[in-house]
Parts: sequence; C-alpha cells; structure tokens
Amino acid sequence: MGRGKYTTQEALDAHPVPTPTCPIVRVLGPRGQHLHEVAVLSDLVSDDINARLNPHAEPWFSTLVELPPKFRSVLWVRRGGFVLADLSEQLSDKIGGQITMVLLATQVKQLKQAGRWPAKYNRLDTSGQQCGSSGDEQHSDSLLTHGNPNRRPINESDTSSDESSDE
Repeated sequence: MGRGKYTTQEALDAHPVPTPTCPIVRVLGPRGQHLHEVAVLSDLVSDDINARLNPHAEPWFSTLVELPPKFRSVLWVRRGGFVLADLSEQLSDKIGGQITMVLLATQVKQLKQAGRWPAKYNRLDTSGQQCGSSGDEQHSDSLLTHGNPNRRPINESDTSSDESSDE
C-alpha cells in the first residue's frame, strides 16, 4: 500500500479523542498555501494556549492552521467542517497550529454518542442549519479523494488466501 492508501484507511478507521491541546475546531475557510482559518471555542483549549492565541479573552477566536503534507491530495477540508487541530506549538507568527485529523460525519456522530462533542457546536450556526446534520453525511465521502476507477478498491483484509487458491 502506498502512503495515500494508508492515510485514507487511517482517516476512515480513526476514533478521534479531543484534548485541551488538540480541540475540535470549526473550519471557516481556506486561506491558501495549505492554510485554513478555524474558529476555536476558548472553553475547549488549555489556559496557556488561550493566553497565547486569545489575548482579549473572547469566547471564540480564530487562528490559522496548516494542513500537513500527509493529508494533502488525500483528504479535503470543507468550509464549515470540523477538524482536530494541534494548537500546542505555534508554527510561526500567524500560524497557530496544525490539523491532526479531518472529522468525517461518522466520526462526529461517534463523538456525540460518546458525549465528547461540545454542546455549543450543537446550536444553530449563522446559516440556520444544524451543525453535523444529516446533510453533512451525504457529503462525507466527498472529503476523501476517490481513487483510480480502473483499479480495485482497497480491501480491509489482506487476501493471502487468494494466492493459495490460484495454484
């Protein structure tokens, strides 16, 4: 398997766990050069990160996060979507962290069932749609790039038994 296949499989099978240094953030939009502006709820981050990135102590603040090279051309970050962002290290003056995971609709549903989803994300957003609603589920497959249609899809199990049956 190549790097893209492993990254795709990892994204589909991952069980995200938000932490104070790696909270769930909402994507406001792309800003170019693999940078995305995100809105961070100040209640979800640790005090030292809050002091560094949010000097005015507002309930919401925005910062830029970078999409690491392993996710480029494999996963797509949509405006209004949710990601886990590592805000523990500030990469430069303007870049506040790095994306560690793009949350798909199934993972958002798992977080809600586990009680780890922030309650403020359940409220209505500015467009009037419910965050993480069923409309997001139909587009969750479009976040992953679809492979070459002339090739077989990725199988979940290694088929070493097929080799012995061919003999």
